[in-house]
Amino acid sequence: MAVVQPYEMNFSDKKFSMIISGSPGIGKTTLALSAPNPVLIDFDKGISRVNAQHRKTTIVSDTYEEILKDLNSPEVAAAETIIIDTGGSLISYLQDWAMRSNPSTNKLKNGSISRIGYGVVATEFNHFTERLKVAMNKNVIYIFHTVEEKDRDTVKQRLLCEGKARNTVWQPCDLGCYMQMAGEERILGFTPTEEYFAKGCYGISGTRKIPNLGANTPNDFLTRLFEEARKNIADESKVFEKDKEQHDAAMKEVSLIIETIKDAETANRAAEAMKGVKHALTSNRESRALFRAKLSELGLVYNKEAGTYELPDNAEPIE
Repeated sequence: MAVVQPYEMNFSDKKFSMIISGSPGIGKTTLALSAPNPVLIDFDKGISRVNAQHRKTTIVSDTYEEILKDLNSPEVAAAETIIIDTGGSLISYLQDWAMRSNPSTNKLKNGSISRIGYGVVATEFNHFTERLKVAMNKNVIYIFHTVEEKDRDTVKQRLLCEGKARNTVWQPCDLGCYMQMAGEERILGFTPTEEYFAKGCYGISGTRKIPNLGANTPNDFLTRLFEEARKNIADESKVFEKDKEQHDAAMKEVSLIIETIKDAETANRAAEAMKGVKHALTSNRESRALFRAKLSELGLVYNKEAGTYELPDNAEPIE
């Protein structure tokens, strides 16, 4: 663990987590496959519905345990993005896993999952996501079907999944979009509305039109979107560039001053010289630390009455 200052932060290799939601058959899986170097975990077993030219490496397994083993494959190790298709079906896999792994507490007599089991599923869902994002350092894309729910006079689109996951899946995600048809065009909404929930970040907001894919059109929409987001992060960080240059200049000047310290006389001259250094960011604190370390190395102390640095009365002169 390290303490990092804002001007030291580098997001050039930032990985994104994202939710794509919308009605079945609208093209969510094909859109997800436009992310950088993806592997699709086909919980819905629907890869056959994707146009052959847009298919990518796919994991098809019957149990959650098999999925976990498949994550250790060379294909997954080489991938940049993991796609969960769909998040709702992952919940079903997890429910099956939870009831089989501990039926006495996670399974009811009627064969459905218990309240405790729901808690186990929610916890494992978060662990699974963190493994992909943090431990494996992948982009993570969750695909969700939506279901209509009427709230007074407004029809709202909600993620189609069971249990607590519906309320928690949004929290770790950087981006979330709702996919819909507007005439004959497919539109992504990244800004929440009364009709659907969405999540914009890193300068990605509002609506985006998805280009139609022809025979020679590359399927790279999300790859370009992630690149745009990284560029926006980098542009925002430029606010520190001027201060960073001044910080580096100050530290170079301080280093040259401290190199002149050989004894009490040069230490006092250095102390005066350091007052003229123009500091930025943390350079003042860093300079003081370097100065104190040099004084300690030479055994010098500060005489408050005289206002100077000197050797203690019982110390040997510095050679």
